[in-house]
Amino acid sequence: MARFVRDTIAVGDDRRLLDAILDGAASLIIVLNAEGRLVRWNRACESLLGYKAEEVEAPGALLDLIPAQERGLAYAARRAVMAGESPVRAEFHLRKRGGDLRLIEWSGTALTGPDCRVTHIVATGTDVTDARLWDEERLETEERLRHIADHDALTGLFNRRRFEEEVERHVAHGRRYGMDGALLLIDLDDFKQVNDGYGHRAGDTVLIAVADVLDTRLRESDVLARFGGDEFAVLMPVGGETEAAELADLLAAAVQREVPTPAGSLRASVGFAVFGKSTTADKILSRADDAMYADKGTAPRQARHLRSVD
Repeated sequence: MARFVRDTIAVGDDRRLLDAILDGAASLIIVLNAEGRLVRWNRACESLLGYKAEEVEAPGALLDLIPAQERGLAYAARRAVMAGESPVRAEFHLRKRGGDLRLIEWSGTALTGPDCRVTHIVATGTDVTDARLWDEERLETEERLRHIADHDALTGLFNRRRFEEEVERHVAHGRRYGMDGALLLIDLDDFKQVNDGYGHRAGDTVLIAVADVLDTRLRESDVLARFGGDEFAVLMPVGGETEAAELADLLAAAVQREVPTPAGSLRASVGFAVFGKSTTADKILSRADDAMYADKGTAPRQARHLRSVD
């Protein structure tokens, strides 16, 4: 009889020790039986979610804290643990008493009996809500910074640095798979009259209009950039001399016809160079630039080009 009393006291002490350990843990700890009923809900769960264990012990009460669209994640995790996987990781929200949702990262482990059957599931959780929000904000900030680094602030087009990267990428691809395409440079001949006569705000309006007109004339695969000041550039990755000449004439005509300015119609000089076998980014840019300035001296206006850079 005395031995039985001592064993009972020892078991009680062990249980109180286990309760103290669970309640002292910083992590959320949930213990379920094999049927999915709640056996233990530690103090960290109560503190975060605002519910005492007895409030979530009823069948289905715990699942009610999970948004309906995410309950499948909890079911799948429980099935995986019962099937012998351990640990099983899952991430889903729990609803606090006030209605707010907290994103919890769970790790589930099986406890087995003498017959090796799963008797309980112990799930430990960490509230990652704030960490995920910080990650999202960091990614959004990085994306904004990348956009600022790659784009012209006025027109939203690629800037010169990003455009030259695209040309380098195209050249590298061409060396491996065969070179194609052309590069066009566009300069607005009469733009200085707008800036000097009507101010930089009027000039900015004209540049935005030019960017829009050029963009609507290009294919999805073409790359358009504001090269700086009143210069624009186009990487035409597919096509040859005939297609480049047609595109150059099209862009020059569209600018003159469709971009209104307070100083009258706007003329554009367009030069292009076709990619060749030994083309480098610097060579193609230089040849297109030479062709564009040669175009400035022609009358009537005609897009000029230099043949493929070999």
